[in-house]
Amino acid sequence: MTDLATQVAGLTTSVNALTSAVNVAKATLDASVSAAGTSATTAQAAVTTAASSAAAAQSAQAAAVAVSGLSSLNSFLGQIQAGAPAAVFWYDTTRDSDGGAWRRRCTWQSWVTEATSSTRGSRSSFPAQALIVVQGSVMTIYDADQATPAMWMMINLGVGLKGWGTITSVTARDGKIIRSANTGTDGDTYCLDFIRDDQWGIHSGYQYRPNNPRLIDRNTAATSAAIIGPAIGGSMCNSVAVTVVPGAPIDRATGLPKSTVVVAHTNGISVIHASGQIANVSASGGYFLCSILEGQRLAAILANNSGVVDYGPIPYVSMSRSAWMQYYVGTPSSGGAIQRPESIGMTGVIDGALRNPGAMWRYHEDPINPAAGMLAMITASGGPYAGGGAFNSGWMVGDCRLVLSTTSTASMTGTNIASWTSSAGTTGWTTTDGNLTLSISGSDLQIAETASTSTASKAIYQVSGCVVGQVYLLAINLRRGTVATIMRVDVTDNAQSTQLAGGLTNSTAASTVLVQFRATDTSPKVRISFDSPYTSGQTGLVTSLSVDLAEPDRSAIAVGMRAVGALTKSLVASTADLAAWSGFSASAYLEQPYNTALDFGAGDFMVAAWVNPGGGNETYITRCAAAAYDAGSWGLSKNAGNLVFDVFGIMTLTMASVPVGVWGLAIAGRRAGTWELWWNGTRVATSTTGGTTSMTAAAHVLRIGLGATLTTPLINAIAQIRLGATAPTPEQIARMYADERPLFQPGAKCVLGGTSAAVQGLAHDPDTGALYAAKGDGTSVFQGLVRTAHLTGLATAGNSDNHTAVAARQGGYVIATANQAVASQPAIVFRDRILADRVPVAPIDANRVVFPPAVTTDATPTVIARLPVAEGDELQLFVDVEASEYGAAPTERMGYQRRARVYRLPNGNVTVVAVQTLGTDYESNTTTSDITVVADATSQTVCVQATGVTAKRLVWATLVHINRAGSTRYAA
Repeated sequence: MTDLATQVAGLTTSVNALTSAVNVAKATLDASVSAAGTSATTAQAAVTTAASSAAAAQSAQAAAVAVSGLSSLNSFLGQIQAGAPAAVFWYDTTRDSDGGAWRRRCTWQSWVTEATSSTRGSRSSFPAQALIVVQGSVMTIYDADQATPAMWMMINLGVGLKGWGTITSVTARDGKIIRSANTGTDGDTYCLDFIRDDQWGIHSGYQYRPNNPRLIDRNTAATSAAIIGPAIGGSMCNSVAVTVVPGAPIDRATGLPKSTVVVAHTNGISVIHASGQIANVSASGGYFLCSILEGQRLAAILANNSGVVDYGPIPYVSMSRSAWMQYYVGTPSSGGAIQRPESIGMTGVIDGALRNPGAMWRYHEDPINPAAGMLAMITASGGPYAGGGAFNSGWMVGDCRLVLSTTSTASMTGTNIASWTSSAGTTGWTTTDGNLTLSISGSDLQIAETASTSTASKAIYQVSGCVVGQVYLLAINLRRGTVATIMRVDVTDNAQSTQLAGGLTNSTAASTVLVQFRATDTSPKVRISFDSPYTSGQTGLVTSLSVDLAEPDRSAIAVGMRAVGALTKSLVASTADLAAWSGFSASAYLEQPYNTALDFGAGDFMVAAWVNPGGGNETYITRCAAAAYDAGSWGLSKNAGNLVFDVFGIMTLTMASVPVGVWGLAIAGRRAGTWELWWNGTRVATSTTGGTTSMTAAAHVLRIGLGATLTTPLINAIAQIRLGATAPTPEQIARMYADERPLFQPGAKCVLGGTSAAVQGLAHDPDTGALYAAKGDGTSVFQGLVRTAHLTGLATAGNSDNHTAVAARQGGYVIATANQAVASQPAIVFRDRILADRVPVAPIDANRVVFPPAVTTDATPTVIARLPVAEGDELQLFVDVEASEYGAAPTERMGYQRRARVYRLPNGNVTVVAVQTLGTDYESNTTTSDITVVADATSQTVCVQATGVTAKRLVWATLVHINRAGSTRYAA
């Protein structure tokens, strides 16, 4: 076909030449006609050849269809089921522990020979690709091996003794389909085991099996049930997930490793282990979602309206949330990690992504030091958070304290909305009640409490002239007088019904509190109050107040930069989403007043920005005194053709000949006492001179696009600006550059499609790397930080773009909408190509187990690896452990090898007979560290236990070789 296109193009060129040559000499005309004739003859021959090839291709496809038994090899897009699904799941059996081979070993099971009916398709074997759709109490499994997915089996999950309640989630692995339900006290988790031809359920009362457990009887009510195991910690099951832990015992009946099931319910989390033991994590209000992440860790979302995402290991003993949780998603200042820049609760989490009613986050976790992970916030035009509107923050690393990102092309001009000093007296100020009096005391407004009360009274300053939807920066200078605790400041709408933002001070020295808010009406109110106790005679003082139009800060700090003069915003490339700031001059720039959050002291910090260098000297970012460079000042600029990072009076880093007129990522800062300068993911200069110099400098301002002396303005443009108190690792910098560079290409889309930012479902396709975000107005598909598609109009009849859930595999997807389930899958030949290209699923090796990295932060003995031991097992373990200190300049390195003899008698406890040291332990620094192997009779596991180093974060990697000699090995 390529040759045909080439020949047709030649013909077209010749004909055009012929038309253009009408008025030339006849000899030229004749030559043109001759050339056209030759091309036409050649093109016709190519057409004939192509027609023959097409016929051959059709014959080949027909033969392939006949051989495969499939009805078609074509692609598919459309509705597969009417009605609003409660849950969808794409079960890819090729990712099972045996690659799906179990499907071919099912011969005696009742469902294999089941007759075709309204609840059973004609195909006997389980599909390699199965689309599972739950609607009401009916679960339908669709055969997605076909070009057009067809009903393979229907299961009524609402029949007696076979599950109760509203279905909340469904998952599958190793021949088991498991769903959760959460109605009343009858909510439960229910399993359909296709390999064993069996069914069982579990709730807060007990684990049970109906008296007719065969899958052919799945839609027949049971008259009784046998109690077969202990209960989980709660009914009303909100979510279920399944995994296979490292070293899981092998099921002799199936040849597959025994799975571990995790259930989130109204009392917390319950883990049903392969041994049948149940470990509960209790949490007030419970969890409404649980996910199993890489490294055998759990992420669970609190259901008590907070939406906090907790992270912790798979538990083996029952415990409280506080004892189990290792960290949670939140700001570093609140003790959380993987910081988020807003306070509204999360509603979903999968590996690499989070969601809530106003945004989607891509995250790149650092499981050893979660506070140093990376997060990217992605919204749509209707997004309400972090200044609102559509933006993609780019990667925010760790403790990020300023992020400027925009897709707006509207120019902005510095505008002061309000400005007050004591010279204006009390004009503009009022109080909520008579318990406060206002007066001028010297150069301050004094707020005095005249009576002791049980509730807070407030002093109010009325602002007017705001534009709804725009972002403003309040700078208010205030201090405690005789107030014993805290002075608070907040901004509300005019009716005082909604608090837009707030801040506080507990200082008796004058300090400026910066508050960023998005106006919801034209006349917001600034309010000041004291904390309890509200005692008569308390005073607080306000020196000045101003409100200015600002560029919003997208970080958790939420302190934007006010515009000075008129600045332009324009797209970084034609038809792209991302915009940049330009139009800088001596009277046009961005500025942030002194902000204590940018006082980095002697610690690590980072400044990053995408810049488009101009032809002369220019300033990108600087933090300095208002009109001069002094101690603690630093700047990123271009000088004499070079990229320059200056710590003034200390040292200068330079990259020669920075490219002009081309977007590049500049990163500078300090890591572990070393100054660094990076360009496009490559470290170009370092220095240790003055590596402990303090970057804390009172009264310093931050400027974008202009130097301290109001000279050398930025010439071209700047975008995606970030500052933080965490130095990114080389790996993180490489990822920042690789993932953000595509945002600067023509046509690059980087925000959620449509207008809604409320993400209702997330799915990751491990075969293509695509991330699907289902929303109320379609599903956005991302590769990295780039949106590659926005899916709408997927059904031809009764279409709904309200997409509530999504699952994806092998380049296809199944989406639950408000009206139907829709699916898409590539042509079968393309699916085969995807399978051929992907990294094969690693087989389970029961005798060699690699455990995910673990961490210690002190010298407390800590379990770093855990291996289940079945009754009757006799084991000899060869344990190989390596450890190193986390960070840029490690001093601790260790290596240990141990041999342990372990057994567990039937109905007995796991026992470690002996632990021997193999070779000589290696310890580079601290000699009090150690490794041993211990038995845990509560969880019936054998544990590798490490003793770390006080006040040091160590990363431990564990490899265990297992030699089994038990006569009843792999027993239950």
